[in-house]
Amino acid sequence: MTGSLIQPAALRDARSAAWWALAEVASGRSERLGEAIESCTALDGRDAALARELALGVARNERLYDALADRWLKPGRQPEALRLALRLAAHQLFGLDRIPPHAATNDTLLVLRRMGGQRLVGVANAVMRRLAGLRQEERSSPGPLGRLPVEVWPESPAVRHGLPDLLVADLRSQLDEGADSKLAALGRAPMLCTRSRPGAPAVNGASILRRDGPWTWWDDPEEALRGPVAVGHAVVQDFAQGHVIAAAAPRPGALVLDVCAAPGGKALALADHGCRVIAADNAASRLGRLLRTLDGAAPVVLQDGRHPALAAAFDVVFVDAPCSNTGVLGRRVEARWRYDRRHLGPLEVLQRDLLAAAATLVADGGKLVYSTCSVSPRENQAIAQALPGWRLLVEQLTWPDQWQGGGYVAVLVRIG
Repeated sequence: MTGSLIQPAALRDARSAAWWALAEVASGRSERLGEAIESCTALDGRDAALARELALGVARNERLYDALADRWLKPGRQPEALRLALRLAAHQLFGLDRIPPHAATNDTLLVLRRMGGQRLVGVANAVMRRLAGLRQEERSSPGPLGRLPVEVWPESPAVRHGLPDLLVADLRSQLDEGADSKLAALGRAPMLCTRSRPGAPAVNGASILRRDGPWTWWDDPEEALRGPVAVGHAVVQDFAQGHVIAAAAPRPGALVLDVCAAPGGKALALADHGCRVIAADNAASRLGRLLRTLDGAAPVVLQDGRHPALAAAFDVVFVDAPCSNTGVLGRRVEARWRYDRRHLGPLEVLQRDLLAAAATLVADGGKLVYSTCSVSPRENQAIAQALPGWRLLVEQLTWPDQWQGGGYVAVLVRIG
């Protein structure tokens, strides 16, 4: 039932592959849903895309779909296979528009049988029929809520938007009358964005949606990846990363250290800006990708950012700290399952340690830059504003939207 004995290469339909990927991640055997789907090598392109959409959609909206199904289930813990089947059916009914309701229910029941859940088919079928009855013919807004009558929306905003209760509580001070739209935005992935390299010819493509200086947004990611990215004229980079470098405003020629450099996009952007960059990271497993990204644009150092072996000689030191990824939940959908005190406690200690250690490497008159791809105050303001002996020069929070992920940047200078 868990999928542990199933060989992914034997899966040939999208729903079975999505089921298997969700079970693999839930069990801890895989970390990323996308990577699990990629291991289902028998899928053709269309089925692989549907499997990915189903798996990611269920992960984003798991709490909403469970709340809807609970209207017709007996109280108490439900078999995981039943939960998986109902979530998959619900996403096809409410999250997608191109799958007819009868296909969403019937085909998912076939997968439930195939995965060993024959004894659960009766209750699953009954609940799926009830769920299908909630589906509005016309969509009122993006996302699964747009196919549901307002009167059946769960009262809890965390449940409505598939977010942890703790995260919504932590964000309360940053939410206003548009809380629902801001919370919904946390789960949506922005369009692919590329940054053109200095001196490269202008990028062109039929699916370009928007341009802003060196930044280009694409409706078809494959066109960008096969075109300007493949030939080295552009790199994939979130527009929010541009805010980090703009806020720091390093001068060309400045000596810059990137403490947590992998996978290397920010270090490369700094080198393209004309800075003298040293890219550091503490994981040997990430150095290969870091070296490939930089391709000689900056030297790479293997070191633990908490115990650096470098001198206080840098004009700017960047700490792009490991975080909960709450600003990029549209891409890192699995991260929402780790936003709890058990995971956040060690992260906050690491963030403070990295920032304090990085502060010792800044030359007199230099800048210390702290950034995350989180929107949570406990990982952002609570860390940057608490560093003894330093004051804020610039602070910026970016909320995710269709053009960029969410994130935070603080630029600090020494007091006195």
